[in-house]
Amino acid sequence: MQQATNLKKVLGLTDVLGIAIGQIIGAGVMSLTGIGIQMTGSGITPAFILSAVITLLTMFPIAILGSTLPTTGGMYQYTSRLLSPKTGIFWLMLFMFLQITLSLYALSFAQYLEGLFPGVPVRTVAFLLLTILFIVNIVGIKSASIIGNLMVITLIVALSCFIIFGMPHVHFGVFNSSSMFPDGFTGFFTAVGLVSFATGGAQVVAELGGEMKNPKRDIPIVIIVATIFVGILYAFIASIAVGVLPIPEVAGRPLTSVAKEILPAPIFLFFMIGGAMFALATTLNSTFTWVTKSLLIAIHDGYLPKALGHVNKRFGTPHWLLLIFYIIGALPIVTGMSLNVVAQLGTGISLIVFAFPALAVTQLPKKYPEAYKQSPFKVPYPVLIIIAITAIIVLLYQSYLLISDLKMGYMIGTLIYILLSAAIAQVSNTKANLNIDDIGLNSTQLSEKAN
Repeated sequence: MQQATNLKKVLGLTDVLGIAIGQIIGAGVMSLTGIGIQMTGSGITPAFILSAVITLLTMFPIAILGSTLPTTGGMYQYTSRLLSPKTGIFWLMLFMFLQITLSLYALSFAQYLEGLFPGVPVRTVAFLLLTILFIVNIVGIKSASIIGNLMVITLIVALSCFIIFGMPHVHFGVFNSSSMFPDGFTGFFTAVGLVSFATGGAQVVAELGGEMKNPKRDIPIVIIVATIFVGILYAFIASIAVGVLPIPEVAGRPLTSVAKEILPAPIFLFFMIGGAMFALATTLNSTFTWVTKSLLIAIHDGYLPKALGHVNKRFGTPHWLLLIFYIIGALPIVTGMSLNVVAQLGTGISLIVFAFPALAVTQLPKKYPEAYKQSPFKVPYPVLIIIAITAIIVLLYQSYLLISDLKMGYMIGTLIYILLSAAIAQVSNTKANLNIDDIGLNSTQLSEKAN
């Protein structure tokens, strides 16, 4: 059998930090800032700050799990081993659904390109970008990481230009109670839930534990550092986005009009390419880097066909699984699904997905007491329970706000998919007891045990 045999431990701290920042800085700030302004006006700035704080809280359980038991496909393994195999299958079904957001990154990239070259076919460009980065990741995770890090550096410089040139133009009088909370509590917290799509993302490093050089140290460091850094960056960007032009002119729109107002022509061009489009491309690139890991472990568990887990000997990448996610990302593009629907559906489901590891962490000290005792990132058990319960409540509430804001057809379709996923998990032929010793092994060791 050929599964995860050739996955390599090549990722250092800077590689993983680049992947995390590339995952966070993307479709959220570039495409959803305007939608957030539409929901809560100048409240978008505190919405980003609160979202970053909440993100740290909700990702804290994943940081503990990753530091204690680093492994490939972490979130699936933690759910299936610490909760139950059937729960792991249910999680996997939801996880696959939320990857429709691959199309969000590609479509947003194409929209910014259209801002530079009016008349560009948006969906054709989106499809081409998705295809190019799919091929890049087929060639190998290390090359994808190098390309991603170069784009991350470029986009941080571009966003810094936006902040430096923009802050002197901000009219701070716009930050008053009537402008910040036009739709009250509900509008503000719906916006907080939406922009969690922007501040979230660092937790994906838990999927790469089997390919990291020092995962116990790096996973919690990267989650905390990347989230705080990007949260501060977003607060500045949001203040400029809402404080330069009248709110009606920026509500529901990308940052293009504000950038034109504050940036000289050459820097505007650099911002559009090196900032907006690179931000979206890095998110798409880094998603391809980690998204297959949980399915690799599910194949090892015997829940998916073994052939799907074939890893290319030359490049060390799971090409069939990458192809599956490429198709999932392409479907919303070719079917004409709107950007807003993809964002709200994908984010709403992702928040449910992240609730499972938060529940699983409550079982960690019981099932792996020695590993937890030696973990470099742990808290007392009562504190752990409080953090986990709080994270679950916040995640499910934010998910409810986003999904309930969709049209009835999409809400019904989402509910049907969730119920169908639960039914598939219930009737699945799961093993009575997964070998929980596998959880601490990397992909190569998992494959050797399977062979």
